[in-house]
Amino acid sequence: MGKYITLENDFYEIFIPESLQDYGKEVIKYSTDKLEKSLRFFKEENYGQKIKGSFFMNREDFFNRIKMLDSAANPPSWAQGCFYGGETQILLNPENIYDRFCTLAHESFHLLFQKFIYEKNNMDRIVWLDESLAGNFDGTTEKIIENGKFLKIIMNLKNNQKLPKMNELEFSKGNIKMEDYSGYDLFKVVGRYLIETKS
Repeated sequence: MGKYITLENDFYEIFIPESLQDYGKEVIKYSTDKLEKSLRFFKEENYGQKIKGSFFMNREDFFNRIKMLDSAANPPSWAQGCFYGGETQILLNPENIYDRFCTLAHESFHLLFQKFIYEKNNMDRIVWLDESLAGNFDGTTEKIIENGKFLKIIMNLKNNQKLPKMNELEFSKGNIKMEDYSGYDLFKVVGRYLIETKS
């Protein structure tokens, strides 16, 4: 692997190419802001430990890191983001490293949901629920609302007669992103509805 450094604050510890140090500082600041908002949502003060993430510019380093953390890991060859060894691994797009700028914030929300909802209440995961909220708490839904894409998504969903039931959406079934619909679009809309109507 090339030259990597570790950046950290009170909430995060990230492993990143030295050449992306400034980008890493931006990610930590952004993710910390989102994490603090998420903690308030759960009425918690902290996660209990630093959340770890690693960022890579090439697939070889990405897979080498995963294997270093978990020798039994077998991520799919097309993977761009994984969670192994207690750390989120993110393969950046060399053409636009900001494509996955919100990924650490998104995965952090999942960690909070797992700890403060599922584990605390001894519940199995409800995919649509935590994906819907994560897509809103990571800031990506706000961005598509601002640029007008959110309204287009709503109109496309409204006119789609082939939408699945939310409880049927499972990563293990491979039915999240299909030719007839995108479960991620459904998640964003449902999450925004839950947030705007919660008491």
